[in-house]
Amino acid sequence: MSGGLNLHNIVRGAITAVHPDETVTLYQSTGQVNSYGVVTAQYAAPQTVKAQVQSANNADLELVERTSQNTVIMRFYLYASAAMPPAPIDRPFARNGDMIKRADGTWWLVTASPDDFAGVGWVCVLGTLQELPPAGIDEGGGDDGDFPPAA
Repeated sequence: MSGGLNLHNIVRGAITAVHPDETVTLYQSTGQVNSYGVVTAQYAAPQTVKAQVQSANNADLELVERTSQNTVIMRFYLYASAAMPPAPIDRPFARNGDMIKRADGTWWLVTASPDDFAGVGWVCVLGTLQELPPAGIDEGGGDDGDFPPAA
């Protein structure tokens, strides 16, 4: 799909004129480690990216109908590399689902990718609000919460 028309880039200016992008931190899953029966997700170094964050629509909610009614789901439109786009759980590649941290401190697990146009530079992913940050990302101890934790 390389060299295709990036419609997202064309409409971006009109969208951000009425609903500005947010700066978010993307933690991409690189798999997991099993240490004495305790499975911990592993993440690549964080990336600061611009995201267009919008409410989920009815089709999105049908896509994730397995979730309970009190689940908060949002759409994140992100510029993306075709080499490693943001992704939900991807068992063949042993990815646990990427995490997004918003500026307000909330954590969002990428649970679906309804629009994957990484070949032309963007994706839309669904994020589900998490109560806690993922294990392995230190939120305390005086650091700023970025991964890896400050030494």
